[in-house]
Amino acid sequence: ISVIVPTIGRADSLNQLLTSLAAQSHKPDEVIVADGSDTDAVRQVTALPEWNKQGLTVRHIAVRPPNAVRQRVAAIAESQGEFLLLLDDDVVLESDCVEHLLKTIETNAGVVGAFADFNNQTWPEPTPAWRFYLRYALGMSEGSWQGRVVGPLLRFGYHPAPSTAVPIAWLGTCNTLVRRSAYERAGGFSDFFLHRCTMNEDVDLGLKVARHGTILFCPQARMGHFHAPGGRVTPAVAAEDDLYNRYLVLRRTLGRSAPAAFGLAVLYFGVETGSNLIGGLRRGSWSGLWPRTAGRLRALRRVLFA
Repeated sequence: ISVIVPTIGRADSLNQLLTSLAAQSHKPDEVIVADGSDTDAVRQVTALPEWNKQGLTVRHIAVRPPNAVRQRVAAIAESQGEFLLLLDDDVVLESDCVEHLLKTIETNAGVVGAFADFNNQTWPEPTPAWRFYLRYALGMSEGSWQGRVVGPLLRFGYHPAPSTAVPIAWLGTCNTLVRRSAYERAGGFSDFFLHRCTMNEDVDLGLKVARHGTILFCPQARMGHFHAPGGRVTPAVAAEDDLYNRYLVLRRTLGRSAPAAFGLAVLYFGVETGSNLIGGLRRGSWSGLWPRTAGRLRALRRVLFA
């Protein structure tokens, strides 16, 4: 098992992640940290002697400028494992998480990936606007969207979480164990994403990997996801990446026609912007509304003039 961790300036959260990996009932064979930061803090954490003392092999590589996909690809190229454990630098695994993920893959025929649950958050349900779309535009029965990717790249986990492993159509790059062979047959990460590639690269990879076998959501494998604030792009850039990358996945990975992919991007723009407006009215605050709207408008302009 090779653990693949991109990071940018989050030495403290990385330390917590490595501590949880060192405490695993089934320790990974190596951890490759792909560092996009411009200081030495992350390198110092990876070089701490305590990891070796606890049986954890940690390697550091520098990948600059920061780019989530390029960092992961560089780390995978340096790794040796039959299995790739894709993690963010701000997750903390329960002590038996790796064991459950590996068992899920090895004891189920045709399974190429295992997707962990979170112990500090629940999977969001669709908003009323998206629920209306799912029910009446797509004709889906209540809850049938769980574990699926539908429409303008809407992806859903399970709420409530099931008691046993169930199929899921996508994977998260912060919480998934995947067979290297399936990753390679799928062609690895796509290279068409915008800016730092932090939006929708996970669902894109999941859709490609799922063509080569089943991905299972494994509720027994659990971790906390703490969403460390450091190193993030601005809300405007995140919104632009989110919508533009959705269009690219729809167009290039799912093979939708340009008009169909653009129509779904416009639908996403309208519903999300409308939801933000309604949310602002309810809260009495418009904080963040304009940056997100401006970012989405830039994404649509990119699509039109690409």
